[in-house]
Parts: sequence; C-alpha cells; structure tokens
Amino acid sequence: MQRRLVSLAVAFGIACRVRQYAANTSLWHDESFVALNVVHVPYAQLLGPLDWHEPSPPGFLAAEKVMTAALGTSEYALRALPLVAGVAALIAFARLARSACVDAAALWAVLLLAASPKLIADASATKHFSLDLLLAVVITGLAWQLHRAAHPRSRRLLAWGAVGSGGLWFSYAAAFGFAGTSLALAVPAARWPRLGRRAYLFANLLAAASAAALLGAIRAQRSSAVLQFWAGAFPDTAGALAATVWLGRALVALFDYFWQPFGGVLLLLALLAAAAVWRSDRRPLLAILWLPVGLAVAASPLHWWPFGGNQHMVFAAPAVLLLVGEGIEIARHRLEPRHPRLTRCALAVLLAPGLLGALHHLVVPQQRHEMRPVIAFMQARLDPGDQLAVFDPATFEFYTGRDLRGALPAFDAGRRVWVITPRGMDGSLHPDVRAFVDSLSRARPRVTMLEVHGAAAYLFGTAVDPVSQP
Repeated sequence: MQRRLVSLAVAFGIACRVRQYAANTSLWHDESFVALNVVHVPYAQLLGPLDWHEPSPPGFLAAEKVMTAALGTSEYALRALPLVAGVAALIAFARLARSACVDAAALWAVLLLAASPKLIADASATKHFSLDLLLAVVITGLAWQLHRAAHPRSRRLLAWGAVGSGGLWFSYAAAFGFAGTSLALAVPAARWPRLGRRAYLFANLLAAASAAALLGAIRAQRSSAVLQFWAGAFPDTAGALAATVWLGRALVALFDYFWQPFGGVLLLLALLAAAAVWRSDRRPLLAILWLPVGLAVAASPLHWWPFGGNQHMVFAAPAVLLLVGEGIEIARHRLEPRHPRLTRCALAVLLAPGLLGALHHLVVPQQRHEMRPVIAFMQARLDPGDQLAVFDPATFEFYTGRDLRGALPAFDAGRRVWVITPRGMDGSLHPDVRAFVDSLSRARPRVTMLEVHGAAAYLFGTAVDPVSQP
C-alpha cells in the first residue's frame, strides 16, 4: 500500500511539472540572462565570463545550445532540459526515500518534494536548478548504496565518481554533494577490500581533476555583480553571536524554501528525526545527507556560496525532506494513539497549503513576470519615432533582439515614450520605476496601457499633446 501511495505522489508531482511547462509562461529576467547566453555565446566561450553577469555551469549551457539548435529558441525548447531533469529527480528521489526511510516516512518526503511550489517552478525555468536537484539525489543515492554494501563493487564506486566529476559541469552544487558524500564514505572505505579502496581513490581523483579543469570558468563567472547580488546570503562575521543568529535564520529559510510557510516547523521535525536516526543503526545516513550542506555553510563566510533559503540551495532537498518525512512519521506514530483527531488535524494543517496550492496551479499555472504579452502589445502599436524606457532589458532583448542596456536616454518632448517594466506580484512598481512613470504622467498624457501579471506597458504621448486619448 505504501509503495502504491508513493507512486501516486510521484505521478501527482509529474503532472504538476508538466502542467507548469505546458503553460508556456513568459521568460523572466533570470531566465533571459541564460537564454541570451545560450543563443549568442559560442561553445568555445562558455568557459569564460558570460554576458549579463550570469553564473551558469558550462555543461548546462552547452546542453541548452544543443536543445535550441535542434528545437529552436522557443520557451518550450529552452525549458525542455529542466523539465526532464525535474521529473527524473522526482523519480530518483522516490527510490532513495524508499531505501533510506522507514514506515510511511518515504511517502511524506516524496509528497513534500512532489508538491513543493518552488521545485515545480524550477522544473519549468531556463535555469540549472533542476539539474542541481537531480545530481544531488543521484549522488546521495549512490553513496547510500555504497555505504550499505559491506563490499561495494568497484563498478558502482566508479559510477559514483563519474556522476560526481561529470555532474560538476552541469551543476556547480554537485561539488558539495560529491565532496560531502566522499567524506561520509571515508570511514567505511578504510575497511573495504583493496580493489574497493582503489576505486574510491580513483573516483575522488577523477572529481578533483574535473573540478580543477572547471576552476577557470568558475573564476571567470564570479564577478563583483554576482557577489553583490549574493551579499544577503553571506553570514555576519562581526562575532560568534551574530554568526549564530544568521545560521539559525538561514536554516529556517532553507526549510521554508521547500515548504512555505512552515520552515520553522519543518526544522523542528528534522531535528526530531535526526535524534532518532542518531540513536539507530542508520547514523551514517545523517553524514551522507548533511555533510554536503555543512560544506555549503562553511563556504558561505568565504563568499564562495550563498547559503540559506534560495535556489542555489536546492541540492539540500534530500537532506531536508528525507529528515522531515522521518520527523512527520515519528510525530504521528507517537501522538496518534493518544490524540488521533488532533494528530490528523495537525498533519492536515502542515500539508494542506502546499497540496492545495499545487492542485490550484494544475488549473491556474504559476506566473512571474509576463513580459512577452506587454512587449507584443508595444510592438503592435510602435511608431518609427517612438522612444523606449525599458526596465527589463534582458527579456526585452530576448523577445525583440534590441539591446537597450544602460542609462535611460534624454527623451524628446515631441516624441512618444513607451515604458516597458516588470511589476511586483501585487501589481506594484519598483520605487524608481514609479517615480519615472509619475514624472512622465505630469508632463505627458497617457495614451494607452496594458497591465498583466507581473508586467506592464505604458504609452505616453508627446509633451505638447493638448488632451489625453482614452
């Protein structure tokens, strides 16, 4: 019965991801950064600095270039690889959960990953985060199998090394997954036969060589703009107390990323599970799951990795969700015999928001910044003399081919002005954009406009127009 329920959870997660992909929503600026590099940067230059200060693994970009060469540059083509990776990650995670978890914990863990709104969105975004998740699950699963085998086969050790070394080119986060699981396997590796120890050493040398070959690309993409964007995810090193407070908040945000708004509750459930696993014969599982996360924590003060509740920590999903699944099952097992109704209500409160949200998005897909329709609206009404004020130049360039980066020009009073801008999810404009639009409104009549989810196009007439048109 449990196996069947896990399969249903996987099918539900696949349906959510395919539905989001099929919605074919507009690219937003993060996706546009990737798409423009895929379209314009030659293969030979993928190892150097990328345009738009984009930090993306060169293997992922090369695979995207292959996809677009075969299928074109549509949103569907650009998002096909992330979709495949997202679906494969869900299937692989279900297998890992059945192997690593006890009782119904696997079901809870798979359900959380299947219905996670962020992970569903990642599977339909032109970014490498679904590959981060897939490689983390595969590396963790292989490491757990290696640990459980008294005398692991060299072939499986070499497969673990091949996935780790090759995965680095498609997911920078794979470095944490491989290094963490390698540390966790170091103790049992000392007891393996000579052939196994040699295979373990060779796998690590292979990953080290791959990382060394990739180091130039990593350095080239680590620009000051990227570090400034990540600044909020680096710890406060003013003192031990400040660093401890930062770590606590970052951990809650990490758990909250996968299942909002219950990050704090999920963290407590994970701690409950960690204590139980520590007292059991599965203690090495904690090392395999959490050493990769610990390495990311250690990298954050060095400004090498943004730790916390952000997409770059998607590789922590196995560590987070497997323990949370265990914690849910432990709590249910202890409370249900004495308080069955209260236990069911608590479980419903925890799971309902995410599950209902996923069901809702099967009907109404998630949207972010629908720039494509407002750009099409502008193009259909654009006169040769019109001036443009664009506040998402990357997406504008992807859809029009026009690069309008840089400061806004001085606008001619005798020519119309188009404003193309993203909006907040609540319909608000960025304060700078709002100030600019208000200044135009005081000097010019607003001729027409289109506001859609997360984006808007406004057309202002000349400064000498006597009246505004409807």
